[in-house]
Amino acid sequence: MTEAVVELRDVFCVHRTDEGDAAALQGTYLDLARAEILCVLGPSGAGKSTLLRVIAGLQTPSAGIVDVLGFDVGRMRPRARARLRHEHVGFLGEHAGSALSPDLQAGQAVALPLALRGVPSRRRGERAAELLDAAGLGDRARARPGELSGGERQRLALCAALAHRPALLLADEPTGELDDAGAETVRRLIAGLARREGASVVVVSHDAASAAIADRVVRLRDGRVVADRRDGDEALVVSRTGWLQLPTEMLTSAGIAGRARVHGDRDGLRLTRAPVKPPPSPRPGLGHGLASAPGTPRGARGASVELQGVSRGYGRRPVLVNLWATFPAGAMTVITGPSGTGKTTLLRLVAGLDRPGAGRVTIDGQVLADYDDEQLACLRRQRIGYLPQEPVPVGFLSANENVALALRLRGWERTAAAARAAVALRQVGLGERAGQRVHRLSAGEAQRVGLARALAGACGLLVVDEPTSRLDEASAGSVAALLAGAAAADGHTVLCATHDPAVIRRADHVLALRRPA
Repeated sequence: MTEAVVELRDVFCVHRTDEGDAAALQGTYLDLARAEILCVLGPSGAGKSTLLRVIAGLQTPSAGIVDVLGFDVGRMRPRARARLRHEHVGFLGEHAGSALSPDLQAGQAVALPLALRGVPSRRRGERAAELLDAAGLGDRARARPGELSGGERQRLALCAALAHRPALLLADEPTGELDDAGAETVRRLIAGLARREGASVVVVSHDAASAAIADRVVRLRDGRVVADRRDGDEALVVSRTGWLQLPTEMLTSAGIAGRARVHGDRDGLRLTRAPVKPPPSPRPGLGHGLASAPGTPRGARGASVELQGVSRGYGRRPVLVNLWATFPAGAMTVITGPSGTGKTTLLRLVAGLDRPGAGRVTIDGQVLADYDDEQLACLRRQRIGYLPQEPVPVGFLSANENVALALRLRGWERTAAAARAAVALRQVGLGERAGQRVHRLSAGEAQRVGLARALAGACGLLVVDEPTSRLDEASAGSVAALLAGAAAADGHTVLCATHDPAVIRRADHVLALRRPA
């Protein structure tokens, strides 16, 4: 093992809130060797983003040692931490698009970090062009973020993080919103940086495919490293206090729940089932409990949606050209295609958040072009549940308050809105987090708050954009089943833009978009 670039020793990170203390990291030990690519896998809420923020010096640990490039960042002053990041660290946060100025062209956005470091103009331009070409954005150098798809914005933000050739790159879900081809491009970019320039990399992800570029993979759960894989051999991690977490799928297959008996000798340990009294009233988990919600639109009349010769572009760039499509009422249709093919644009047109340059969008035979902005807003309140690609719940409100607020704006009575919100949150697996303020949740959990908000407000039409982009595999599968049930059981027309095979498999219909010729 070469000299460690990052070393965490018994690190705790506790978030103090009005709702109580929540430990994001609990006695975490981790090391990263020079020029090593480390992939950290784990479900939403496992502590992955907190881990990166602690390493980057953006968050101070409550206890323990965080050594980065020879500096104890937990004991550094804020200005010294900022200088360390400026000189040696590239950081790509979960919401990559939010780091981009809406007024800068793509080439300018990549060159900006170099300008702040005093790099001459010509070298800035050459480096920006090099990275944009590698990311498949060479022909988009003059485009502004508003003219790019979510996947393209994510690749652009990665280019900006790599511009100054950092010694340490920290990437938080860098492929979360990309199709397979775009994700592979980003993974090649990250691997290429590390191999070519001797950088060390920490990538956190819910996507096991990210492990393909890694020298080592660790699994994080409940703020602890629970498994470590080197050279294809994965071992469970036993903490210094003897703490060991067994994989859920292993316990499930063995029929162990609640309690177990342990038998041990010099050859090893053996776990067997122990009798456990069933709970008196089990709580519904992900995908359960919607039917009991007051005011739930069971059997809602699904909206019939049509696009008739629709075209939409940005500047001189066409995105949708003469598109004809019919989305059957009460069915789930997924919209697929590479980044930049107009999936988000299509959904925004259906939701009345954008208007076509040509053609017509109709809902139940009504032409949306005949509606003014106020009438479109009224239509959304009455019929449409909408989840954007980057949902932005109100951070200082709880998860329940976020969902209930959307219902109150639709005319729901306060008590009924709170009850409906509670059920919707249980439906997406956040029942026990309903009282937590959203800014304390992980990005995957915040995404599920947005989904609960859309589900609770839908009355015949549910429009969702990449609903599983920040979710682990198990949660993504449950959300896919949830969306299918919204159509099959509840009667909604569901339109879903996605790259996720788990969601595509559940669809009644698939519309595959391609870039205009």
